[in-house]
Amino acid sequence: MLVAALATGCSESGPQPNELAPHPVHGKVVYDGKPAAGVIVTLIPSDAPMVPHIPRNPQSVTNPDGTFALSTFADGDGAPEGGYQVIFRWPGEKNAKAEGEAQEDTDRLMGWYDGTHSTLTCRVKPGRNDLPTFNLPKVDRPPPVSRGIPGRN
Repeated sequence: MLVAALATGCSESGPQPNELAPHPVHGKVVYDGKPAAGVIVTLIPSDAPMVPHIPRNPQSVTNPDGTFALSTFADGDGAPEGGYQVIFRWPGEKNAKAEGEAQEDTDRLMGWYDGTHSTLTCRVKPGRNDLPTFNLPKVDRPPPVSRGIPGRN
């Protein structure tokens, strides 16, 4: 019987009793007036639970129509209540590296919406959260060099 109890406990997905409940979070990313597919959307806690209280920062990848549904504990479950910085990374072409070195994806957004430069925020409340559309303008150069934010990078 102990084996059955352990198997049942391990098969459950979503937050466990000591974890914080997520709330559904949906949104859309538009780049240069068009839906942006494949953008990685991540919420960085500002006054919300952070790792290790949650397994990872809430994250999603945009669909072909630019829409996304964030995941924290399980696919599409949302994010715990609280305030977040919204960051975006849009993988593009692989950078050529010297032979034997791993290739890195370039960020088509050139760092404008990374943890150092993004000024976008959101607040997750209990219940369904429909974020306003993120209209990102076309970028053609990286942002100015920043000394960083102590404790953030």
